[in-house]
Amino acid sequence: MRKTAKSLTRKLSVYFGGIALLVAAILYLLSIVILYWVEDELNRRTLEQIAPSAQTAFEQGASSPQILSTTITAYNDASSLPEEYQAITDLPLGFLDELHDTFKEDIFILRSQYSHGEATHPLILVMDAEKVELSRGEWSSISLVILAVTLMLFAMFGFAITLLTRRLIAPIRAISNQLEDSEGDRRFRVSKDATLEFHALTDSLNHYQQEIAQLIRREQAFSRYASHELRTPLTIIQGASRLLEQEGNPEFLKRQRHRIAKAAGNMQQIIDALLSLVKQERGLNRAELRALDEKELRQILAEVEPLASQKQIQLSLTLDATPQIAPSEAVLRMLMINLLNNAINASDSGRITIGVDEKGIWVKDQGRGMSSSDNRPQGHGLGLEIVEALCKRYQWRFSLSNDNEGCIASLHFPVSSDAP
Repeated sequence: MRKTAKSLTRKLSVYFGGIALLVAAILYLLSIVILYWVEDELNRRTLEQIAPSAQTAFEQGASSPQILSTTITAYNDASSLPEEYQAITDLPLGFLDELHDTFKEDIFILRSQYSHGEATHPLILVMDAEKVELSRGEWSSISLVILAVTLMLFAMFGFAITLLTRRLIAPIRAISNQLEDSEGDRRFRVSKDATLEFHALTDSLNHYQQEIAQLIRREQAFSRYASHELRTPLTIIQGASRLLEQEGNPEFLKRQRHRIAKAAGNMQQIIDALLSLVKQERGLNRAELRALDEKELRQILAEVEPLASQKQIQLSLTLDATPQIAPSEAVLRMLMINLLNNAINASDSGRITIGVDEKGIWVKDQGRGMSSSDNRPQGHGLGLEIVEALCKRYQWRFSLSNDNEGCIASLHFPVSSDAP
């Protein structure tokens, strides 16, 4: 991860450095072009501004050529043009620009005409460009200054980009290091001055880490529960099998066979529940809704009746509806057996009421209730942790709450009419 972070820093630095170099080159070329344009534009405007003065002088009788300055000469007669400038007469009227490589030296030319009396006279202004423009040495000096400033800006920009890149990458490095060194439920953190996106990233990582930790705990608890539930009937079968090897009266042998059959049935129900959950999680089949009737609930109550009788606890069933549910009979049995066993273990006597309506199933006991440390389902033991895990698989919601006389465990059906 560290190599990747360094590579990313280097790539960003090269990328932004390339952009900075391109911008610097564009600025340099643009500066040179603007200087050339400004220089030529100033010379053209000079000729435009001095042309009226030359015309006035010619109208007042000045002879051609007329020297207006050390660099500008005016003509109003083509015959007075030097031999090398005769080609100027071929230029169109209104021409105002610099000519390169046409004459021995570069010159600016303004070609116009004016009327004086009834005659029309040409007006030609010639400026020696080499005397008014910057020399090659001056251009070299200016280019060096512009290049130096551009390189300085490039260096400053590159330094700023490097610092910015390191600052942007710092939270990623911090998260990467925390991922490598993370232990247990340690939370991911970034500095307070990190951008909102990195804070959102750490929040998401912490959220998923918490979900994964809870999932692992649920799966471990589920494995322990399944192991315990399977070990109990196996122990019964092994013990009863050894007793069957001994000689005894027929009634005794019948009881042992009944114990074996009952234990095998319990194992089959646990296995069916596990297979149903595996198929549902892998999406191999979509659980079809089925009706939860009184007969199924009575059979579940019959299984815990002996344990309740030992503590003189009465079991009562209130069936206000016949809801449609997704869990199989084996899964529902696992849910209800855990809720009922928990209620019986938390009670010394009294009554346990099981209620069913369209919204869910609830089990109310008259036991000790929840303590302050039992504000989560896991606080009531491994069985209720299994209940919570099973409910999540079917999008049910499991809740525990204290009542004046004990505790109420509720299984809330999904709000949507579609089952998972």
